[in-house]
Amino acid sequence: MSQRGSLTRKAVLVGAVPIMLANGLAPFVSLVDIWVIGNYAGTTALAAIGLGTVIFGLFYWGFGFLRMSTSGLSAQADGAQDHHAVQAHLFRAVPMGLCIGLMMFAAQGLIIGALLMIFPAEDIVAQGANTYLKARLWGLPATLASLALMGWFIGLARPKLALYMQIVLNVINAPLSILFVSSYGWGVFGAGIASAIAEWGGLLAGLVLAGLEIRRRGGFERAAIRLKSLLDIKALRALGTANGNIFIRTMALNFGFLFFARAATEQGTLFLAGFAVLMQFITMSALVLDSFANVAEAHVGAAYGAKDEARFDKAVRLTSESAFLFASLCALGIYFGGPFVIDLLTPALDVRQSARTYLPYCALVPLLGAGAWQLDGIFIGITRTGAMRNAGLVAVLIYLGAHMVLEPRFAGAGMWAAFLVYYVARALTMLPAWANIKRDLRAQ
Repeated sequence: MSQRGSLTRKAVLVGAVPIMLANGLAPFVSLVDIWVIGNYAGTTALAAIGLGTVIFGLFYWGFGFLRMSTSGLSAQADGAQDHHAVQAHLFRAVPMGLCIGLMMFAAQGLIIGALLMIFPAEDIVAQGANTYLKARLWGLPATLASLALMGWFIGLARPKLALYMQIVLNVINAPLSILFVSSYGWGVFGAGIASAIAEWGGLLAGLVLAGLEIRRRGGFERAAIRLKSLLDIKALRALGTANGNIFIRTMALNFGFLFFARAATEQGTLFLAGFAVLMQFITMSALVLDSFANVAEAHVGAAYGAKDEARFDKAVRLTSESAFLFASLCALGIYFGGPFVIDLLTPALDVRQSARTYLPYCALVPLLGAGAWQLDGIFIGITRTGAMRNAGLVAVLIYLGAHMVLEPRFAGAGMWAAFLVYYVARALTMLPAWANIKRDLRAQ
């Protein structure tokens, strides 16, 4: 039994708000860590945890295909009323997330060491980031399994369930982080281990909610969890292709963000501390705008699965209208409200000034990035992952070229300007595939 009705502007907003809240709460774990460390442990620790959250983000976003592929494939199965496939996608994706997380945890010594070598941070900053990461990676298997679970909820147009997961996670994380850092004095280790515990709590809540959702849809189908079904060659090939393409694309985009973070470390500890604060604005606005991309995933994907071109066009138009409206609101919020939030996140006057200097560039990100995020949602919904892969590779090359031209001449300002070019390139490089998408939809 599907939850989908006729899509309207109101329905887009109603569907987006729970995802917006859930997405907004996702980086709140790192934001709480930064707030606690910034207020109780000083500038050096703040720079360390800023670097640590950037690196942890590589794990989180690097395996984002677990959410994206699950969302698109589940949406198409739901649109085609294939309830067996809907359940099978869940039972494949969540264990995959757990297994990948366990492998990354087992290899953390090599991985963290290699990543820290990329960043030219001061030794004390690098040591702090290493401590934070080793604590937080205890929760990585739960983090990656939760990504798959959230993708399943979003693909089935059940965003409130994803929101409930994030609420449980944050209700656990915030008090533990404050307790471990401010009361026990555990510093960056305390912030990391609090986040890890919270990730497991969020996953447990999500699994309970998934069981209730399956029961609401008529109950478990034994055939969906049989080995023959889970190892279905056609389904595994579709999942493998989608995951492989999204992984390559995500690695290309992550390389861009990694390059951006590394460029920030080259500007010094003070610049890096301000950069860590500004990145919270970008992450929050990206995940707010991603809510409309996620609504597009569910409804565009379902329309594609149902082979309904009119429904497809309507979903693209209505979700995109709302996305650009909220992009404008985010930009205004960052520009005018940013100084107040910066002061909340850090009491250090020099860090505040550094963050304020580059705040206008940060405010432009939602406006220039909205097209990229929205096209991501549409392409994920229809699992057009090959085009996403190619666009991601070209976009990062454009970004690197822009950085090489602008940063030597304008230093920090040039670094931020090149980053804005990156967002525009991400959208423009996906547009050439649009004609083929429409052609294929008509030919189904």
